[in-house]
Amino acid sequence: MLDDKNNSPRKLTVPGRYGRSIDVEKGQYVAVRDIEGGQCGDFWAIDANDFDHYLSPPHTWIHLGRIQPRIGDELVTNQRKPIFTIIADDVGWHDMLAPACDRQRYERYFGVKGHRSCHDNFLEVMGERDWGSRMVPQPFNLFMNTFIESDGTLLIRDPISKRGDKIIMITRMSLIIVVSACPMDLNPVGGQGITDLEIIVADSEEEMMRILN
Repeated sequence: MLDDKNNSPRKLTVPGRYGRSIDVEKGQYVAVRDIEGGQCGDFWAIDANDFDHYLSPPHTWIHLGRIQPRIGDELVTNQRKPIFTIIADDVGWHDMLAPACDRQRYERYFGVKGHRSCHDNFLEVMGERDWGSRMVPQPFNLFMNTFIESDGTLLIRDPISKRGDKIIMITRMSLIIVVSACPMDLNPVGGQGITDLEIIVADSEEEMMRILN
């Protein structure tokens, strides 16, 4: 939804199982809100001027020295450039390890064909923006609850986000944001049901708080 006066603030609903994109300018604030709670969202951020430059979880691990970002942390791109700073986070636990779910995962591990996926959601959205044959980047999986045991075992647990929980970041470059309300309903990622997410863009932190409250 666009503000008729200056195109800001903006709110965009991401329907459960589907993806949506929104344009964001450098210095704007972006929030992703879990409307009902318990919904994971695959999150991508692409440099609006260079599709081969994007938010990179693996590069961010090294930049931060850990795999869980915190409030105040700077996220970086595949060129190790600052792309976001996290300024608020109600959950404080996300995933930067898992790739986007894809049709091969549903077919191989669950025997299900034709299932929607975050991989295809990204391509559907970015296909309208001439993404071409580029690979789907590694997503930042908001509200996804993964845990690594001491022996290296990767566990996926039920999301811990509650109704209205959000993460807020300030952008460091002009971006195309893509969010997929993950359609995974065959393991604990979507064990609480697949519901909508919301993207909110504002010009200041004060404006963002007014929208959210």
